[in-house]
Amino acid sequence: MSNRFSSGLELANVLLSSEPLHQSWDAIQNDKQKVNPNAQPTLHINTTQQANLTIITFLTSPMSLRGQEGLILSSTFKERDLPDFEFLSESNPSFSINEAAIKLFASRFDELCLLKTEISRSNSLVIITGYSMGGCVATLFTLWLLESLNLLKANRPLCITFGSPLIGDEHLRKCVSQFSAWTSCFLHVASIQDPVPKLFLSPYPTALGTGTKVGAYKPFGTFLLCSDSGCACFEDPDLILELVAANSQGDQTQYPNVGIQFFDYGQLLERLKLKAFCKDVFELSESDRVPLKASIITQLAAIFGVPQSQALQQQQPNINILKKMMETHEYKLAMQKTKASNAAKKFNDMKVNMVYLEWYKKDSKGREIGYYDVYKNKRNRSDFNVQEFKKKLSNYWQDVVEELENKPQKEGAAFRTRWLLGGTTYRRMTEPLHIAEYYKENDGKNYIEERPKHFILLEKWLKEEKEGKVAERIDGPSKSKAQNVASSLTDDSCFWAYVEEALILCNQLEKGQPSFQEREQCKQKLIEFEEYVLDALKNFAVTPDIFLKYSSFMAWWKQYNKIVGSSTQLARIMTDGTYREYEKGVKVVFRSL
Repeated sequence: MSNRFSSGLELANVLLSSEPLHQSWDAIQNDKQKVNPNAQPTLHINTTQQANLTIITFLTSPMSLRGQEGLILSSTFKERDLPDFEFLSESNPSFSINEAAIKLFASRFDELCLLKTEISRSNSLVIITGYSMGGCVATLFTLWLLESLNLLKANRPLCITFGSPLIGDEHLRKCVSQFSAWTSCFLHVASIQDPVPKLFLSPYPTALGTGTKVGAYKPFGTFLLCSDSGCACFEDPDLILELVAANSQGDQTQYPNVGIQFFDYGQLLERLKLKAFCKDVFELSESDRVPLKASIITQLAAIFGVPQSQALQQQQPNINILKKMMETHEYKLAMQKTKASNAAKKFNDMKVNMVYLEWYKKDSKGREIGYYDVYKNKRNRSDFNVQEFKKKLSNYWQDVVEELENKPQKEGAAFRTRWLLGGTTYRRMTEPLHIAEYYKENDGKNYIEERPKHFILLEKWLKEEKEGKVAERIDGPSKSKAQNVASSLTDDSCFWAYVEEALILCNQLEKGQPSFQEREQCKQKLIEFEEYVLDALKNFAVTPDIFLKYSSFMAWWKQYNKIVGSSTQLARIMTDGTYREYEKGVKVVFRSL
């Protein structure tokens, strides 16, 4: 039962023993010695190299953070000569960032530009870390860096902050959350004894320079909330706010110079690491021993530093509200896991449907006609079964393509790359069946003009992906493509639509009805189609099934040959039987006419 729910305690224990967490704090501790405690508030940046690891540290001179909760709208960054973060606002028109943080970032912008370029060119692992307000700048730099990285190829940077106040509003959180691969790059460590993370919790701070109220600060990423008794990890932004706010009473007066005093997270983490190894026991009442309830109460007790569940109820009057929020969050996670499991099952079902279509293609070849024409004729029960498989596949991929299309540009591109192999195989296998149905039912219409959108997008994304890579050898197709041509699918999934259009042109010429000008136009289009076929043969981009005895392509060729005779290059290879060697991977040789 307990495995169905997330465990913030287990994740916290894993993090406590992880090297990056302690390496980050060690870097901060070392760099702190270089910061002048009496200097004016300035940003200090340091880079440390450790084998294949780069640690970038952001620290500030001791500065009071009282009264620094002001936000600046992103729409005003340009007029204020502040760095551009508009790449975040593809689906949100504007967001707000803490004024002090963005100005510290801007104060070292030229240096940060050089640092960003160095990291983009490097293959090393990168940890970006910061303490207090330096953690805010570390967060901004990580966001700025992520925008320039292709996370499918580059190492994903990890941002670890210690005792950092919140950086922006709800709109900023939404902007970051739209990039699902980004939020996992942020880990924020905060202790309930440290007043800094509890700053900026006022519900509606004023946007500087506008006089208008903006949304409250909202967190993003994973938060490791700690006390002397334990720690737990949380990701839900509303829950994090409630947990931090539950410990903020009295801090405003207790710490008038908040931000100046240094909080030693190193000692705290070492104590908690030892506790994790010793596996301290927390006493639960009988009624709290239900797995989900026990997990929630144990996490709350760990971050609030309470040894027993009864004491937790006494110390935190709002504990029942927190319990309810955590319970709701856990059930949401359980639903997400169920949804992901269902999605995986559905994807596997689609694989089964594709296997059936591959069998259908192979079986049709044995009848010397090819699966395109077998499906077009629909004379057997298996043809109608294929229609059902095709429908299921089409519904599935239409939904996938629509989801990918609606993702933000950068995030969508990354997801599309992952789906391209399956999507391309689907398109090349099933679009010919769509074309077969179309020309069976829509006499006189052109398929290309009414081609389904999801096929167009899948083809477009494949071309964009190829353009981003080094092209194949200029002198022709790869050896492997020639060797596998017999079992391949035609590269251009619209090939059979062009065959059907060529057949229509031949029929028009045979009937002799068009005017002289129209006849010449028809011949020119047929010549262009022949050149298209020749190019596909040169590059092994078309399946040998087109040469099967009863295929529509062979029907077209017979008609076209009567019209143009044996004077064309295609006529030569069709007449002397050279095309029969194509299936064996033998390159067709085109002799000069």
